[in-house]
Amino acid sequence: MNIAYGYERLRCRASEGLFHWRSEAGLMEKLMGALFFAFLTALAAQIRFNVPFTPVPFTGQVLVVLVGAVCLGRYGAVAQGMYLGLGASLGWFSGMVGLSALMGVTGGYLIGFVLASWFLGTIIERSTNLDIMRLTMAMTGAVGIIYACGVFHMMTMLGMGLSEALLVGVLPFLAVDGLKVSMAVAISSLLVPPKG
Repeated sequence: MNIAYGYERLRCRASEGLFHWRSEAGLMEKLMGALFFAFLTALAAQIRFNVPFTPVPFTGQVLVVLVGAVCLGRYGAVAQGMYLGLGASLGWFSGMVGLSALMGVTGGYLIGFVLASWFLGTIIERSTNLDIMRLTMAMTGAVGIIYACGVFHMMTMLGMGLSEALLVGVLPFLAVDGLKVSMAVAISSLLVPPKG
């Protein structure tokens, strides 16, 4: 009983604090928050596992994209835009610099991070009673946007057919990204407003 009460109290405080910050923070504070999540995304990119059946590595970035959108709202998309800009200029993406950095096999996913963050951040900002089920559905939709951008990029820039792009760009990641959504929901359940 005391543990449940303590958890709910912590959850309400975190939720109230975050949403108060988001509505009261000035532009510079929001940009600093976005820069923080851009660097978290870069760190999460270092957690990577390459496997022989897909050219796309497994990384921790999707988790950061989802939690960043919950924390920053639509500024989560700014964070991912910063990540893309810094990554392209500093050679974070496979050592390539400039727009060519986005032409590789993961370029579509990187662009998808921006769109998915905007999508999820918009839902978070507009929702007054986002329960666990709706949050899970919103995050699953955001991951779907990342997949769609990745598949589209593979088809248009790399010349893959739809079935091949799905086989190497989506299917291997479904279980792992499902786990990331579950983790993001667990983290975010402390941060979203209580259902009411």
